[in-house]
Amino acid sequence: MTRCVGRVAAAVAAVILSMLATPAAPANATTYYDYWAYWHKQPGASSWQYSSVGSSGYYLKQGTQVEGWRFALGTASPSDPKPRPTNVSYDQYCAGKDTDKTYRVLLVVDYGTQSGAPAGPVYSCYGFDDSVTGYRVLTQQHSERDSGGLICAIDGYPHSGCGETVSSPAPHHTAKPTPTKPRATPQAVRTVTPAAAAPAATHQPRSPAQQRTTQPSSAAVVSTGRPSTESTSESAPTLRPFTGAPAATSNSSFPLGLVLGVAGLIALGGGAIWLRRRSP
Repeated sequence: MTRCVGRVAAAVAAVILSMLATPAAPANATTYYDYWAYWHKQPGASSWQYSSVGSSGYYLKQGTQVEGWRFALGTASPSDPKPRPTNVSYDQYCAGKDTDKTYRVLLVVDYGTQSGAPAGPVYSCYGFDDSVTGYRVLTQQHSERDSGGLICAIDGYPHSGCGETVSSPAPHHTAKPTPTKPRATPQAVRTVTPAAAAPAATHQPRSPAQQRTTQPSSAAVVSTGRPSTESTSESAPTLRPFTGAPAATSNSSFPLGLVLGVAGLIALGGGAIWLRRRSP
């Protein structure tokens, strides 16, 4: 009996020790995405609203409104970084434009603050006779790359990848200071009045960006220059008129120092072998 009890106690002790040796999984593990988030400010709204549908399933409302895109690290939720400046309104940049149109929109594209991001944010103003999709608004002048219904890149940024996942904890980005009021630029923005687009089929939201794309009808394109390629910081969110697709700097870092070091070691090794063969 004593021997049996001893065996049971030893087994229980082994189980407890194995449980203590196994690291516990984090209770609040979160998955983050590097992706383009889609936002709206419907007519009369003063704050950004995270889109619950994809850009081809969202149609403009009558009146003046704001559409926004922001590339950032987030959890595919309304708590993700919003397009800057957060208090932007239609009248700040598009007042008096397309007054004969029923649907008027200010489009804001914010490339974010990551290394290699194009300078921005940038804006453009459009007027339409009929309600069009958010995808149609985006592709009036901006280019996009998509995969499986997800907007992967806008204006060639990022160069590769599509909604890449990053496990918690999230990488640290530039701290966000107190936002400053943007200054309107005197440069005029050329507006485009396209023909009404054929309605695109709505769809269920998809994570992370929930941006189902469809091929719209042809749209006019305006391209008059390329902004600078300096990285945008949270402390300077002033909008600039969109005048062509910005050029993003390369995100790749070639390990030149490592290559030179390896080449040096190879050269030293070859020299030592050569001297050894020449010695009697």
